[in-house]
Amino acid sequence: MKKLKMSFWLLITVAIFTSCEKETTTLPENSQLNVQETKTVDLKDIKSVGEAILAGVDIQTYLNSIPKRENTASRPALSRITENNGLNFFFNAEDMPCGDLPTESFDDADYDWYATYGDDSNILDENTDSYIFSPGDILPGISFESALGEWYGLYLWTDEYYNVDKALFENNDEDLIINFTNNNVTSVSMNVKSWYWDLNIYMDVYGDSGYLGTSSVYLDNGYEGEYWGVTSVEPITKIVMYTSYGGYAGVDNVSFGNCNDLDGDGVLNENDAHPNSDLRATVNIGGCDYPNIDNVLVKNGSTMMDQINDLVAQINAQYNGENYTYLHKMFMTKLAGITYSWRTARLITTRERSAISSCAWIAQIPYNMES
Repeated sequence: MKKLKMSFWLLITVAIFTSCEKETTTLPENSQLNVQETKTVDLKDIKSVGEAILAGVDIQTYLNSIPKRENTASRPALSRITENNGLNFFFNAEDMPCGDLPTESFDDADYDWYATYGDDSNILDENTDSYIFSPGDILPGISFESALGEWYGLYLWTDEYYNVDKALFENNDEDLIINFTNNNVTSVSMNVKSWYWDLNIYMDVYGDSGYLGTSSVYLDNGYEGEYWGVTSVEPITKIVMYTSYGGYAGVDNVSFGNCNDLDGDGVLNENDAHPNSDLRATVNIGGCDYPNIDNVLVKNGSTMMDQINDLVAQINAQYNGENYTYLHKMFMTKLAGITYSWRTARLITTRERSAISSCAWIAQIPYNMES
């Protein structure tokens, strides 16, 4: 009888052990199934807002899926500063010392749809030549750059529903960098934006001596944005923008320059014949810019293009619809006098002077105010 009981308990023990082995074997399979089910609803495969749009994913849904990045230790632990290292910050346009500085609004971009990628250089400046921007569409002396070293870094977005009019956004979890290249900018203002809502957006300001200070504004509606401005004792070379979530900073209507020298040509406003000079890179007459002659400063704060624009305006003011031939010859004669002075001052060569004359001859002046 004892042997029978021992056999019975032995069979039960073997059955329990075998059952545990089977359960242990099936657990990894069940675990793997759970992981696979989770991946089917994950948005991590989408790397940028642009990819989200192309995939048909709502922008806000994609943004909400991104883990919130904390500020790193390298970020200055500062918030809404009003004065720091020679900087003064402004949060209302009426408080800025001067409000008539050159302003980059991105309005010259040849694009009126919802959104589009920038070019693959990740740098937007006066030389950019793409299907959105042509050379000269961006003001000289300023450039925009994404810290993302690949495609999709910069994003031009316009949307009537959200009242966004051709604003420039950083298109990933990185910084939007604004560079000032002429070493003459001591005043900057802009409308700061973000694709996020209910957050802080930060502006780190740099000069020749390095980091100068940080300021921030709070955005309860990132699309509408908020006004922000800064003045500095030393020239501002760079502003790095980022949000409290990491990236997706945006900007519109960037005004920059020097309140005492609006066009930054080195001549103070009170002594400047053209306080807001035409600073385009090359001479252009009626749309003709051959042979790519540099538009340089002539005298008293006037550039070559300033003198050409003044002459065109003078000729156009006399046009009555019937005296085109007479005024066009007058334009050619007076322009020849101007270019002769450039030649004697060694600002242009004899060949370049002839090229300017050729452009002027085919230009529709008077009447054509485009130059």
